[in-house]
Amino acid sequence: MRLLVLDHYFQQDIESLREALGDSGEIRVVSYDLLRREALKVFPPEVATGLEPYARPEWEGYRREYSGRLKRLLEELYMEREFDAFVSPSDAFFYVRAAPEAAHALGVPFLVAQKETTITDHTMRVHSELVGAYAPPVADHMTVCSERHKRFWLRAGGDPERITVTGQPRFDVYATAPSARSGGPPVALFFSYAADSYHPSDGTGASVWSQLHQETEAGLARLAESGWTVLMKPHPQQDVSRLALGSGVSLVDPQTDTRELIADASVAIGFQTTALLECMLAGTPVVYTGWDAEAQRLSAELIPFHEWGDVIDVVLRPEELAPTVEVARGRARDGWADRRRAIAEEFLGPVDGGASVRTLQTIRSCVETYELQRDQTVQRRREELAGRRPPLKRRARSGLDRLRRAVR
Repeated sequence: MRLLVLDHYFQQDIESLREALGDSGEIRVVSYDLLRREALKVFPPEVATGLEPYARPEWEGYRREYSGRLKRLLEELYMEREFDAFVSPSDAFFYVRAAPEAAHALGVPFLVAQKETTITDHTMRVHSELVGAYAPPVADHMTVCSERHKRFWLRAGGDPERITVTGQPRFDVYATAPSARSGGPPVALFFSYAADSYHPSDGTGASVWSQLHQETEAGLARLAESGWTVLMKPHPQQDVSRLALGSGVSLVDPQTDTRELIADASVAIGFQTTALLECMLAGTPVVYTGWDAEAQRLSAELIPFHEWGDVIDVVLRPEELAPTVEVARGRARDGWADRRRAIAEEFLGPVDGGASVRTLQTIRSCVETYELQRDQTVQRRREELAGRRPPLKRRARSGLDRLRRAVR
């Protein structure tokens, strides 16, 4: 089975799928930026600001033009090397909305292996309506991590026959017992975030969590002064230029594998990030920065970390952050594992080591279905494109050269 997979901050899942696929197929990765740049040659820049612009009725001409461009782009990728399915981590991106038609012209399905996981009550209620109105599911089939996540896509207009709960491939590593953490000074791992993340104003640039973040940074600085190794891990899409790194606090590359950082951390610190649920699976002590008044006001709309004080440490005053981390490091946690796993799996789905295999099984089933459905017109087009594949020595001089730099 040969897969062309779109990488939009999806590398951890791709690596897990590659490992599970082994020698029975190949995964070729194309950067999302290749498709995004092509789409922005057609659409006004506003298309990148949210879900609504792409769906505007008056932009039908733009959609038709980009659909043709995407079809030609996939044909060029197919000419370079055949693939049996085009797989994306989402079908809500404006630059993949036309992907079903382009993929079907090649006789292959357009599939989604969802990368998103945690769904808050606010996201379930409000965002699902926005997605349903402007970017309802269009993929031939979608895999999701959990039943909770499936409910989101059903609310957004998805077909229950086209959504399969598999678990999340990148979380397969948490099915085995965690390895012993490295020696040396204790390591505090803080998951940073944008000032408007997790808030109803997300994406507007509002500074609603700025004070919370600054007070957290102050607590991290005190930990560093007391001998801790303090790591700050930004979100891959976060602007890090405004982060205040105190003495002894190190900024981690945003692209660093979160799972490796969690494995080496003595204590993890965070706010509303899925990574804290991963820490709960990994057995890493978790300290939640829960003192912000706005967070308390919106508590019913957020991930309810504040309710899980029986298995994590919830800090209610900023001056208590550093001493709470100190205590959390050495506290006995007998009997916590089952409760933590139950909480995490509600949001992240089954974590039994089989998510990657189940995802690939679902993809393979769709591939086999499309193989049987190809008509003579599609088959002739596939043969024609394959026959136009230039020899390797000529490809660097062809139009395929630009693709080779974006595909790996």
